[in-house]
Amino acid sequence: MFKRKNLSPFFKKCREGLSIVVLPLALFQLLRTIFIPTTFDVLLTALLFFIYICFLKKWF
Repeated sequence: MFKRKNLSPFFKKCREGLSIVVLPLALFQLLRTIFIPTTFDVLLTALLFFIYICFLKKWF
């Protein structure tokens, strides 16, 4: 139904690397948000977990 865009190998590797790095960053940010909650930290944590879910669902 939907056609996947053919990306160059460089962008595919960047996407794979980013998908590996996002979860540890999100968990670290969650711990930081629990101990020192600011508005920016809460928004950044939500954004990182949204990006992680997008990688899980293969939307990126």
